[in-house]
Amino acid sequence: MNPEVLRFFNENYTPGRVCLIGADDFIGKLIRFGQSSITPDKKPSLWSHAFLMGEKRRDGRDDGSIYIFESDLFADSNSWQIYNGVQESRLVKWCKDNIEHACVLGMDINQEEQRSLLSKALEYAYDEKRLRYPVGELFGTFWAILTRQFNKKNIFDDKYAVQCATFVRMCYQYIEKDFLPEDIDLTHSSPETIHQSQIFSYRKEWHRSND
Repeated sequence: MNPEVLRFFNENYTPGRVCLIGADDFIGKLIRFGQSSITPDKKPSLWSHAFLMGEKRRDGRDDGSIYIFESDLFADSNSWQIYNGVQESRLVKWCKDNIEHACVLGMDINQEEQRSLLSKALEYAYDEKRLRYPVGELFGTFWAILTRQFNKKNIFDDKYAVQCATFVRMCYQYIEKDFLPEDIDLTHSSPETIHQSQIFSYRKEWHRSND
């Protein structure tokens, strides 16, 4: 575990806030490179994954015990299980040494909106027809980035699957607080487009030192 990343998220914790991370593993770098054409400097994006902060539970652990909602394809080597799609996870999953960048974004929402946001995320996570993580849809988003056709639906769209940024946006759309413009189709939401959004009034970042 990387204690700096964990400390950063704990210090900026509020249920419902949007989190971004940038991982330097193979998949993380692939996703970051795929967003190159929409970054201001045309270099690979800093961001590879997006998720929502959920509850902080007192479960006897010494890591802050923050839970998150996300859409991910994750293989747990300890339990030998594969988690595919929208799920509730523990934040420490994204506080490892392979994380180079972290960001917490928030906007002004009232308590009722916060409750509705998290209730919707919980509903998605525990629905019997859980939305899967769309590996194919990622390539459709990369194609949209290359062709600059963000207003058209993903060519590999699967109505039973959502990628991480799409899931986060769906939850905010539910409370009528969409943070991306209408000309970016829901299926082309990405960690980079979320980071570029000017809607968020709260923004904190952490970057790994190269020293």
